[in-house]
Amino acid sequence: MLNRVFFFLIVALAMTASAAAEKVDIEFAGDRPGDELRSTLQDALADESTPQTALEARRQGRRAAEAVRSALNSEGYYDPQIDLAVLGTDAPEARLRVDTGPRFALGRVKVSFVGSVPTEADQEVIRAGLPVRAGRPAIPADVIDAERWITNELRNAGYPYAKVDERRVIGDRDAETLSVTYETRTGPRVVFGETRFPNEKMKTKASYLDRLVPYEAGEVYDPAALSQFNTRLAETRMFKVARADLATEPSGETEDGQQIRDVVVTLTERPQNSIGLGGKYSTSEGFGLNAELTRRNLTRRGDVLSADLTVAELEQSLEVIWRRPNEFGYGRGLVLSAGVKNETTDAYDRQAVFAGVGFEVVRSPEFTYSYGVQGEIAKEEDEYGERDLQVVSVYADARLDKTDSLLDPRSGWRANARVEPSYAFGDEVSPYVRSVGQISAYVPFDEDRKFVLAGRFKAGAVVGADVENLPVDTRFYSGGGGSVRGYAYQAIGPQADDGTPLGGSSVIETSIEGRYAVRPNIGVVAFLDAGAVSTSQFSDFSDARYGAGVGVRYTTPAGPIRLDVATPLNPTDFDDPVQIYISIGQAF
Repeated sequence: MLNRVFFFLIVALAMTASAAAEKVDIEFAGDRPGDELRSTLQDALADESTPQTALEARRQGRRAAEAVRSALNSEGYYDPQIDLAVLGTDAPEARLRVDTGPRFALGRVKVSFVGSVPTEADQEVIRAGLPVRAGRPAIPADVIDAERWITNELRNAGYPYAKVDERRVIGDRDAETLSVTYETRTGPRVVFGETRFPNEKMKTKASYLDRLVPYEAGEVYDPAALSQFNTRLAETRMFKVARADLATEPSGETEDGQQIRDVVVTLTERPQNSIGLGGKYSTSEGFGLNAELTRRNLTRRGDVLSADLTVAELEQSLEVIWRRPNEFGYGRGLVLSAGVKNETTDAYDRQAVFAGVGFEVVRSPEFTYSYGVQGEIAKEEDEYGERDLQVVSVYADARLDKTDSLLDPRSGWRANARVEPSYAFGDEVSPYVRSVGQISAYVPFDEDRKFVLAGRFKAGAVVGADVENLPVDTRFYSGGGGSVRGYAYQAIGPQADDGTPLGGSSVIETSIEGRYAVRPNIGVVAFLDAGAVSTSQFSDFSDARYGAGVGVRYTTPAGPIRLDVATPLNPTDFDDPVQIYISIGQAF
């Protein structure tokens, strides 16, 4: 007569990591387990000191036996035989003899419902997609994960309060099976009602916030939509606290019996004004200071007005930018800009007034593209003479960022590209198209991401006009802290007889940098940069300049402070032997 024994396996299903044990010898009786299971059992044991007495060896052996039993249970072996023996007297050691027994399979798997029952269609989705099925190995983690899967599927189907009340597990030793029943309480099926924003002392208009709502009233509740709404509120950066939740009480019921719940939004607004300060220094560019004044929510529609002032030895500029995000629906914004700039570099002197209007489209937190038109009135002087120019441009650019940090990436990659057709008239008449793109990648070599190898490649070209007919700021230059370190700003490329940079029609740059975090807030780097600028439309590395150096990084909440010291590896007669760069943020 079959001796059927029913037993609950709750403990096995709720277990956590195995306890530490001595790495004792294990020999197997019965069918020898495969390599993967043997490795699992060995990993369950931990090193301890060598036992000095038989009693100590037996204690370690018992701990090892419990660890092995737990590891076997976690793989579906619920009826193992484990015998412990202590061998030797002068140097006692524990040894386990293990018979894993049969691997249990899943028997009957059932989802039952308590209270209200979901629709037939929703029940069919649960039955068809249930990740545990009869005949599969009875792995405890899989049984537990299935409980979470049931809950998530029901919530995705419009049951926000669904939960598994009880998981009943029954084992049959004779049949070598484990049967599972999930008693599930779905709760009401919910549709979205109104979205309610706080009215008291709210600076932001509700009509603007309505543009961020990704669902319509009357739609079936979707946790992904509610999560997306919370993300959109946070991305505005206008609120210290921004949270959207279902109302605690229903506001009504649909004709077919679904519950209506409003979405209640809790908001605490940030201060509207902020000031940012920054600075940099390099031996070729001197000192530079930057200040940014930002006014948020000027028109109560999520807009941001910023004024960016730069005062440096080579450049003085003021630019005002007015961003109106979500102006044309979520993720589609308007950008207005205007400014003045004065530049006095070794390559040229230039004064300009400019303005532009652009449209910015945020497809995801990682991918953004924009396009627009801008105009400029400029007066410039270089080796080719003086000229007054008016330039009209249209542009399109795209940015894709797959890194883990904007200011201090340690993994991932990012890329950007820009195409800008322009027409210059005045003392020079020249249509041209300027294109430039850059990609960088970051590869960590350890789990803690202390050592990171970073690489960068940039290429650009201008077609349609000779280099001497191009506006000076349209030409390409290389050299300096943001391109090829070891060389002065704009020093790489075509030069006059006295070493004055002339600029080129194309550029290629590449960098490789090893970054190592000595401490949580201190890092060191070593790098090699290379770059070439040519008057032809396609650069190559035949005339490339190379620079190498080392640096230190000090991490702050605003990003790493960077100090780099570099030297040119193949300098010209005009290049200094050492260049120093100090700024905020990584080199790339």
